[in-house]
Amino acid sequence: MLLSLEVRDFVIVEQAAIEFESGMTVLTGETGAGKSILIDALGLVLGARAEAGMVRSGAERAEVSALFALPQSALSKPSEVSDRDAFSPDSDPDPQEDQQDAAAVGPRAWLEAQGFSNEEGTVLLRRSLDTQGRSRAWINGRSATTQQLRALGAGLLDIHGQHAHQTLLRAGTQRTLIDDYADASEWVKQVSQAWKTWQDCESALNEWATREEALAQEREALQYERDDLEPISLTPQGWQDLQAEHSRLAHASSLLESTQWGLDRLSEGDDDVLSQIQMLVQRLTDLETIDPSLGGPRALIQSAVIALDEAVSDLRRYAHGIECDPGRLAEVEDHMQRVMACARRYRINPDQMHERLTAVRARLDALEMQGSREQLMKTRDAAREQYNVCAKQLSQSRKEAADRLALAVTSTIHDLAMSDGQFVVQMHPLPSGSAHGNEQIEFCLSAYKGQTPSPLAKTASGGELSRISLAIQTVLAQVSRTPTLIFDEVDTGIGGRVAEIVGRLLHQVGRRCQVMCVTHLPQVAAWADHHLTVLKESTDGAPISHIKRLDEDGRVDEVARMLGGVAITTTTLQHARELIAASAD
Repeated sequence: MLLSLEVRDFVIVEQAAIEFESGMTVLTGETGAGKSILIDALGLVLGARAEAGMVRSGAERAEVSALFALPQSALSKPSEVSDRDAFSPDSDPDPQEDQQDAAAVGPRAWLEAQGFSNEEGTVLLRRSLDTQGRSRAWINGRSATTQQLRALGAGLLDIHGQHAHQTLLRAGTQRTLIDDYADASEWVKQVSQAWKTWQDCESALNEWATREEALAQEREALQYERDDLEPISLTPQGWQDLQAEHSRLAHASSLLESTQWGLDRLSEGDDDVLSQIQMLVQRLTDLETIDPSLGGPRALIQSAVIALDEAVSDLRRYAHGIECDPGRLAEVEDHMQRVMACARRYRINPDQMHERLTAVRARLDALEMQGSREQLMKTRDAAREQYNVCAKQLSQSRKEAADRLALAVTSTIHDLAMSDGQFVVQMHPLPSGSAHGNEQIEFCLSAYKGQTPSPLAKTASGGELSRISLAIQTVLAQVSRTPTLIFDEVDTGIGGRVAEIVGRLLHQVGRRCQVMCVTHLPQVAAWADHHLTVLKESTDGAPISHIKRLDEDGRVDEVARMLGGVAITTTTLQHARELIAASAD
């Protein structure tokens, strides 16, 4: 709920700091004192259009801050498709517009999703505006956009008034109110999910139909390439091994001849090196008894003998393994030629063939997973049937709720000086369905007997729309999404007994959520839990508004003023006390 509002240099308000409480708060004052200016200030901090003329004359900038307490849990039931539009008092209603805002997911979830902290359980919105019409906005001290202010504001506060934008006119709002009243959130979710599944299947089938020939050609080409690559495909290491084998086979004679020549020189020929070195080691060993200093050279030469002996052994093994196999050489050369020819066909290097084959196999697997046309149609039909089952159940719930809501709202508006009015909820079938079900919800009104019910946007006047909104809010008191409701002169054009009923209804709504009401009727003001009054005075020729919180005596004086005008008599004061006392019973 709204905890406090601070306004500085806004229109004719120099400075105001107001704290709010739960229940019903009324805002009263003389005509022109600036009551609606506070509503405009709230609209500004919630993302409404900013205009340079909002800055108080003589000031550099206007600033508005609003502190809200966050609800402990989401006020609304999350859904994949938002059912409420952002608060935007300066825009026209768009029945097709659906935005993901705080009304859809709850303020806490919205703040978390947007990266704004809310550890304290509160959220501070602030906006400044300079004389050039430039504005800046912050949420919990972090810079924000006006779009973010509007999206968050949709879940915090709703303004109802004959000059304010009415979310009640929006198709999404009307549908959501019916679904909430029907307690059909689970069916709404299932319908949305079933619709998405059905449409995804339709898209897959359409893609298959448009690309069927191309996909068949692609599959055939890939199968040919796979069959071409598989018999000769080599990993990069396999290609290197094949090249090494070819080099050995091609030079087998030279390798064997050179190896044998080396063996002859080292150990198998006359006067071979190994024998001569061994004799030298023996001589040095004999001389070492005479001169021990020869032990160092002798040890080094003896190490060389050991190394040469190992080398001779390795060369013998290598020589025994050399094969002069012309047949195998031909096979290897043929394989290499086929590999290189295949690589040229696909314009790749031979060591890239295995990677190419892996990619071809993966694409073929992906095409196979798309299934046949018959499989896609079967899946599509099953998804459509599931959607129809869910949508039918949702339609039934909506029909029952629409009838009950229409009766309850009609009964309430009869008490609100609309004795011949009839509120009707029409359900227009959507043959092709939608993500929201098989019908479009439309709130209609018949203002007098015999009149055909027409959509609220075309039939209801500002005052009628405000009272209808009040009636609906009262009926839907247990399922409303918004924790703070503001009613801006919803009592215009009524008085007497009806005004008292309006006050009572507002007071009832205030038991469930925070209600603020700008009113000029004492019968409404008498029902308030808290009373604020706006006073206007002239300072250096410039009008300045002040806001004052009234105590019990102040309430009596203000209600008496509203009853009797300038001259307040004892009788008027007594009447005021009686009104306040009656509302407290």
